[in-house]
Amino acid sequence: MDQYNAQSFWVSKKKGTIETEYLKKNLDHDELLVKTFYTGISYGTEKIVFNSQVPSNQFQYMKAPHQEGSFNTRVKYGYLNVGKVIDGPKDFINKMVYTMYPHQTKYIINSSLVSVIPETIPLKRALLTANMETAINAMWDSMPSIGDKVYIIGAGIVGLLMAYVLSKTFGIEVIMIDKDNKKRMLCNRLNINFDNNIKNIKNPDIIYECSGNIAALDQLQRFTDLDTKICVLSWYGKQQSKIRMGENCFSRRLNIIFSQVGNMPSYKLRKFDNLKRRNLALKMLDDDVLDILIDKNEIKLKDLPMFFKKEYLKGLCKVVRY
Repeated sequence: MDQYNAQSFWVSKKKGTIETEYLKKNLDHDELLVKTFYTGISYGTEKIVFNSQVPSNQFQYMKAPHQEGSFNTRVKYGYLNVGKVIDGPKDFINKMVYTMYPHQTKYIINSSLVSVIPETIPLKRALLTANMETAINAMWDSMPSIGDKVYIIGAGIVGLLMAYVLSKTFGIEVIMIDKDNKKRMLCNRLNINFDNNIKNIKNPDIIYECSGNIAALDQLQRFTDLDTKICVLSWYGKQQSKIRMGENCFSRRLNIIFSQVGNMPSYKLRKFDNLKRRNLALKMLDDDVLDILIDKNEIKLKDLPMFFKKEYLKGLCKVVRY
């Protein structure tokens, strides 16, 4: 059988490698061959995967849609991919598509699993789609309303998009908190109020925890009000959180919501599935100001093994160019 060659990024116990894969040339009637233009790095999650810090009882639930291999052993992982269809049904040929495929130069995927990128959305901006889905899910889970005062903790990609979506919702006061004053510029560009001190939280209706800091929950419960919601968007991997539940958690009827994007609240399932939510997220990226969230210092596929051995400043989407 004739085959295509492809290169892909694999992780095995804190070591990354670039490997060659062989793809069939004879596609099924509903399959597409996609040539990758860009992938994005979801740094917090992919760093947990790289460091083999996925809890064993979460392997099934945290598996990416097109992942191969197993967590904490040998795995091909990632879910931010923009590419061009080069073979398959004629209606898709030369279309630019967003998929949740890992870091790989070419791949075969069912046509029902791709989203055609609107012409108004620049290709690299489309890499923010999964993070925008996270913000959408958190809105559905926490249900903010007119008159609410909300705080977002952590100005990474998820936190900034969460604040951006909230700021577009009429009648909600939004404050971003991050100890890194360099994030103030990003917030100013997005027209989001910024503060660098968690102690300045006052009378919150909802707090969105996006920092990835395992100690944040216990810190935040001290600044809550009656019936405050804390909506957690961070994934802590194997880390364990200590929280004083006998204090404000109890007396102030604290609501803690874990908003994980792999599922959506049951009340939305009548109208949405994962693909419809993804297409909604793509449409919501039609704003030129969001380009400031894309890191201009791109890397190549061959750089990925070394990239995950160092710390990366959160707040921008790191782009892999193919």
